[in-house]
Amino acid sequence: MPTSKTYKVSAIEEAVTHFSSYSDRIQHLLLNLAQSSPASLPDESLSEILNGQATSALQKLVPIDARKKEGLFFSSTQLADRIAERLAPKLQTGVRLLDPACGAGNLLLACAKYFPVGVNLAETLRLWSDSIVGYDLHHEFIRATQFRLAFFAASHHLNESEAIRHIDPSSIFNRIIVGDFFAHTTPDDIDCIVVNPPFGHIDAPDGCLWATGKVQAAGCFLENLLHIAPKDQHIVAILPDVLRSGTRYRKWRSLVSEMCSSLGIEMAGRFDETTDVDVFILYAVVGNPSEASNKWTNSRLENVDAGHVVGDFFEVHVGPVVPHRDPIEGPSYPYIHARTAPAWQTIRQIDEDRQYSGKVFSPPFVVVHRTSSPSDKSRCIATLVDMEQSVAVENHLIVLLPRDNSIDSCLLLLDVFKSELSTNWLNQRIRCRHLTVSSLKELPWLGKTPDEE
Repeated sequence: MPTSKTYKVSAIEEAVTHFSSYSDRIQHLLLNLAQSSPASLPDESLSEILNGQATSALQKLVPIDARKKEGLFFSSTQLADRIAERLAPKLQTGVRLLDPACGAGNLLLACAKYFPVGVNLAETLRLWSDSIVGYDLHHEFIRATQFRLAFFAASHHLNESEAIRHIDPSSIFNRIIVGDFFAHTTPDDIDCIVVNPPFGHIDAPDGCLWATGKVQAAGCFLENLLHIAPKDQHIVAILPDVLRSGTRYRKWRSLVSEMCSSLGIEMAGRFDETTDVDVFILYAVVGNPSEASNKWTNSRLENVDAGHVVGDFFEVHVGPVVPHRDPIEGPSYPYIHARTAPAWQTIRQIDEDRQYSGKVFSPPFVVVHRTSSPSDKSRCIATLVDMEQSVAVENHLIVLLPRDNSIDSCLLLLDVFKSELSTNWLNQRIRCRHLTVSSLKELPWLGKTPDEE
């Protein structure tokens, strides 16, 4: 189980202090709100203050290198609203909500749109203060969250200018605090946890059971959260799609499933317009596993009416040659890499050679570019290799060897890869910016099979 050391404050704190200008701005707007007429808000619209401004401020005020290093990516308005809308029936009853990595409060603000409102500002602040718990490592983010919530609460009571003038957000929202959530005792009065955990890579913590080396920080965060959450706790998390679909995280998925009595997956597309990472939303209930509810894929799209999958007819391997790591020694072979594998063409001669002492492949076979995005017209950019000599293949290509050693099978495979249905299936199966061996093996075989030739 990961320890809290994974999430301790680093040198980024100095960079985050620049975010204070945004918090100061919200404080100023709150004062203006108290001084304005009940019929009007300040020049900035309420939606700008509550939604996109915090993310824009983060991108403007905190350098990109610092954000990437610490995995600081605030939830987009669209993602936050999507989660809040799903949770609306619970939120409208006044549940207690926790965000253990709240940033500037985008998720909490979206959920607050469904919170009960009191008969006056004092009652609304009391209700919300009792209902909202949040943690973050950075003081300026906590300050922004408190002021944004105070502003939103005040916007419901514009006729109470004197009460608005005396709001002290840090005193009112005193359950939103600076600190490492995992170093505190988990509150026992929480009904639902919402979280957009840190993204990016960290070293696998000591005792990690599902991976070694560099791993997704979000995966460690969620595992730790599931370990300490009480039975029947509801958790909603925004997570990078590689955790859902990546081969390397198969053990992580099994571990998460074992800790959840219910588990639902919702595809969510790109994280935001400026972040080229696809994400999914995980809806989980902590408890004894229930296999029927633990589904990591979209079964509606994946259960295509096909009796076979690509793995039935092809062996699938990642090209083994790592150009800048593997020594140039051993026999010389024709050498194919991503730049010399033209889309949808048949290669009968390879002009580039390379010495290589590892595994090579005997044609005919198909290679597919590993780099692949859901925005591409076709997820599988394939090339047929048909020549007499064995070939060394670079590791940015995936090799598909026909089990019947037939060129006809390779041609049928190209038809499968060209299919729009295959692209649609892969776009649900894997939203990462690369294809995996398992995703291609599991791809439904759509059309005539080699057995029918």
